Amino acid sequence: MKNFLKNLLSADGRLNRIGFLHSFILLLCLFIVLSLINHEYIRRTENALTIYLYVKSVQSVLLLALWTPSIIKRLHDLDIKGNRVWLAWAALLLDVHNLMLLNIHIATFLDKIQPILFVFYAVVLIFYLVLFLMPGSIGINNWGSPQEL
Repeated sequence: MKNFLKNLLSADGRLNRIGFLHSFILLLCLFIVLSLINHEYIRRTENALTIYLYVKSVQSVLLLALWTPSIIKRLHDLDIKGNRVWLAWAALLLDVHNLMLLNIHIATFLDKIQPILFVFYAVVLIFYLVLFLMPGSIGINNWGSPQEL
């Protein structure tokens, strides 16, 4: 477990589909726990929308920080440079909740660009499907040998 957590925070090397799935499940559980805590907290306070948006933004940044090394290593396994991770960053940072935190009236703007956001999130979904479904390169590539199970 200690080795898994150490590897979770490192962007060095490669990460196969199974390891990527494990890190995804761990981060999904963390996301669910944070969401439940957020939900319970805002039920008991005033100004719930503001608190919700701030906590949601902190949650996005935390997930971004923890998810980035796994995405980079998975891209390395596909023999792709890790700098393509910007697509995942943009998806989290352009989340509607985070944009609403900037200005509550931005909802009207978001309604106008809804088709553009739809296409963007479709591209992000395809990106994640590629990460989950594409097998890694066989043998040694630019980022090392395949991960042992």
